[in-house]
Amino acid sequence: MSQENVEVVRKGFDDFNAFMRGELTREALAESLDSQHEWHWHDDRMMPDAPQHLRGAQKAIEYWAQYRIAWVDLTTEPLEFIEAPDDRVLTLTRQSGRGRDSGLPIEIHYFNVFSIRDGKVWKVELFRHRAEALEAAGLSE
Repeated sequence: MSQENVEVVRKGFDDFNAFMRGELTREALAESLDSQHEWHWHDDRMMPDAPQHLRGAQKAIEYWAQYRIAWVDLTTEPLEFIEAPDDRVLTLTRQSGRGRDSGLPIEIHYFNVFSIRDGKVWKVELFRHRAEALEAAGLSE
């Protein structure tokens, strides 16, 4: 099942990026998310202006729709996939783009722990540090 979970996460990145480019509708994006989808930042310094917790697929999509307004060429790319117990997948992720108004480039790296339920992304937890993400995924270094 864990390779299947990796493919669910890979598709989730593809869908998210297509949505951020305006190539995927909100409804199509929602199809890859569990209706009880959760999004949680574990370090408020990582995204200080963002809500630290979102609950529900529509709430997350609403936030992402607002987020994409501020960026040009925003891409979120998984650099590494690690299969984890209990239907979880850990990724090292790079996000890059340019500010729409400023034109300034950004590039950030962080870790995601995805929890998969019934073939859909149920929960996404974001971490700045690998050790914290590994622990949350039920793994150790």
